[in-house]
Amino acid sequence: MRLPITRLLAYILVGGAVASALGVAYTAVILPSSTLNSPKVTWTTNPLTISFAATDGSGSATDSFSCSPAAGAISLRTVSNSPGIISLTTSPINFPSCGSSLLQVSVIATCVAPDPSQCRGNFSGLVQVRQPTNYRNLPANLQVNIVVA
Repeated sequence: MRLPITRLLAYILVGGAVASALGVAYTAVILPSSTLNSPKVTWTTNPLTISFAATDGSGSATDSFSCSPAAGAISLRTVSNSPGIISLTTSPINFPSCGSSLLQVSVIATCVAPDPSQCRGNFSGLVQVRQPTNYRNLPANLQVNIVVA
C-alpha cells in the first residue's frame, strides 16, 4: 500500500526546485538592479527660485548637483505646471557622467504666452535627472518656483 504523499513527492520536488531557481534569480539579477543601489541626486539649492518681469520674457537661475553612487551618463528633463504659459529648459541638457563632483546647470523659465501680461503670477516646475541607458529617473527632482512680476 502506497502512502498518498509518495504520489505527490515528484510534484513537491519539482516545485521546490522551481522555487529555488526563482529565489536565486531574484537575488542575483533583480535585487541588485533595484532601488537599493540606485543613485540619488543631491541638489545644492532645492527648491530653486527664478524671478523675472513679464516684459523681460525670461529669467534663469543656476544650481549644482551630484549623484551618489555614480550614475554614468545622464540627461535632464524639465516639466512646467503651465506649459502653455511658461516654458522651462536647462543648459546643458546632457552630461557624460554624474558622480561626486558637482555639475552646474542653468534653469531657464521663458514666457511663451502670446501676451506677456498672461505670464504674471507664480508657477512651478521641476527638473528630473534621467539615466537614458536604464530608462529611469533618479531621485530627487529639483523643485523650481517661478515668480513673474
